[in-house]
Amino acid sequence: MGRYEKMLLLSKIIGKRNLCRLQSALKYALSFRGSYNNQKNITKRNWGGKTYVFIVDGKTPHGGLSDRLRGLFSVYDYCKERGYIFKILWIYPENIQNYFVPASVDWRIEPEEMVYDRKIVDFRFFNSYSFMNNDEKSYAKLLDSKKPIIHVYSNVTIHEEKFDMYFRELFVLSAELDTAVRKQLSAIGSEYISISFRLADLLGDFVDCPDIFPELENEKVKEEYIGACINAIKTLKEKNPEISKILVTADSAKFLQEAEKLSYVYIVSGTIVHMDQANKNDEMSQIKNYLDFLLIAKAIKCYYFVHGRMYASTRFASTAALIGGKKIEQLKI
Repeated sequence: MGRYEKMLLLSKIIGKRNLCRLQSALKYALSFRGSYNNQKNITKRNWGGKTYVFIVDGKTPHGGLSDRLRGLFSVYDYCKERGYIFKILWIYPENIQNYFVPASVDWRIEPEEMVYDRKIVDFRFFNSYSFMNNDEKSYAKLLDSKKPIIHVYSNVTIHEEKFDMYFRELFVLSAELDTAVRKQLSAIGSEYISISFRLADLLGDFVDCPDIFPELENEKVKEEYIGACINAIKTLKEKNPEISKILVTADSAKFLQEAEKLSYVYIVSGTIVHMDQANKNDEMSQIKNYLDFLLIAKAIKCYYFVHGRMYASTRFASTAALIGGKKIEQLKI
């Protein structure tokens, strides 16, 4: 029995809410207690009401860009419905303000403004084994607190149909990212469609979930997977002959090198690295992640493809499509 099955069984025995409370308490005790007990201070800044801070600081695995944004939007939804103040401390592997700046909501908070006094600060933690996705009532119950400041680590999905609206309310592209996006769009030169592939650890050139997606047994099998994905791109082109460019995104440089040999394929250059594995010292090291994400959002149609043991969950591409006001489609051959 794998971890997912064990956690699912436990949730059925003790209930989802109790499972989340247990996870949050254990995570705090094992990873965060020292941070909070070492700083007993008073609020350095009064934001004018109950404040929820969504945190990405590298003290725990956060998932990729999609996981982080889904958690962020869901906490924002909770705050917006109740008139609470919403802040974002996203500093790992880079400060989110390198890429996004506030739109109509000033969500900025700096590390030196953070408060860790447990007399006034509460702690909430959710991960992929919380089983809270789309369970708004239970999620809200768990987020509720009598304390004035609540720190939240989460990748829970609530109201994904609102993601495009929430993205516009919260974010404007930084000058650097906006320039980079415009440069990519100019290079593409026309309307385009996108197709995404989630190969995870299968080809041996990306680190994410090796225990769930172990590297394929030999080069022959790897080539078979690459061939199936290349064939998917060719099929998509045949179905859309009027489209001159197809944006291809994937988590495997090995596969992208082969895909780029097709004249109508467009690939954003740059290093592929999972956000939880990134080097914090590399300036704008995650720009390819953001560019892939935003270019998918701007495609006129978005697709994903699954073959064999490939990861069927395409949250990166599906979240990007939602940001662009679309739903992603599975390409079936």
